[in-house]
Amino acid sequence: MNKKTIFQKLMAIFFMPVVIYLVMLFVTIGNGNSYNIFNGSTSMIILKKTSYMTIIALGIGFQLGYGRFDFSGGAITVLSAMIAGKICYSAGLGVGMLLLISILCAMVFSVIHSLIYIKVRVPISVISLGTSFLLESFSGLIMDKTYNLTVVPKLAKLYNSALVIIPLVLACAACFIFQKYTVWGRQANLLSKKQSAAVNIGINEKKNTIICYLISGFVFGCAASLYAVSNFMDPITAPLSTAGTLFGNIIPSLVGLFLSRFIDPTAGTLIGALSIQLLYTGLDSNGISGGVKTICYAIFLAIFIFISGFWDQIVIFVKAQMQKLKQKIKKDKPHDEMIE
Repeated sequence: MNKKTIFQKLMAIFFMPVVIYLVMLFVTIGNGNSYNIFNGSTSMIILKKTSYMTIIALGIGFQLGYGRFDFSGGAITVLSAMIAGKICYSAGLGVGMLLLISILCAMVFSVIHSLIYIKVRVPISVISLGTSFLLESFSGLIMDKTYNLTVVPKLAKLYNSALVIIPLVLACAACFIFQKYTVWGRQANLLSKKQSAAVNIGINEKKNTIICYLISGFVFGCAASLYAVSNFMDPITAPLSTAGTLFGNIIPSLVGLFLSRFIDPTAGTLIGALSIQLLYTGLDSNGISGGVKTICYAIFLAIFIFISGFWDQIVIFVKAQMQKLKQKIKKDKPHDEMIE
């Protein structure tokens, strides 16, 4: 690995969070407020929210990277959280069982969803809308009352302590190992790029699709365990309300896909989530919330889409300007020596 490649990787890792942190720091200080992300309480808040956002974004990006824009992840996460939360609350179970039941439920729902997709063979975005409606309707049958696990100490500690990194590590490991070290991951990558060629050489597309949904179900199950202990759980009444769980956390997945040209997409997604949480923390420090906060989020999304869409042109422009600057320096150097 040459120095140029190392520099590009370091820039990909540190540029976005560092720039956002510095901008928020200067703005906050300019307004006479405090922005210290290194004190205990603020660091814990960033860790909790980054963990949850990263896991959801990994689930989105996992399917998005293979060409499937799937809306069902939010409904799978919420319903799995409801089932696991209700069982653990009623039976007095602990964190380990909450995580296990959440993952199992999400994997079952994801496999059923993939089987419907394989059988019906209509665009996955359409199928996922139907699956979301179906899963949301089940919530009314499952939830007989509001469940609040945030007040159950042995369950709430999953979200209110360093244990929050356990679901994060599991989700990141699942995506990283699948994409880098399994034949299914390599096959999924080939199917997304050259589907007909992959099928012609003997890759079983249907089997690979089911395996991919098993992994994304595992990831959404990890998210469900955190959702269960950080939200009041009520029956879902508004159609597609769970879609907000997905779209509210989509930027890190886009960041991960963009940074995949420099670093692993799993690491890129984590960086994207951390950057968003640094932005949110800075906005909170300045007393900005509600609609203004949403506008700032939208501006960030627009800027990122613009940069990622025109990245190659931006790189060419910067290189051209650097070359002109070098030529100017070379041209002016003999003149300066003659004057001396």
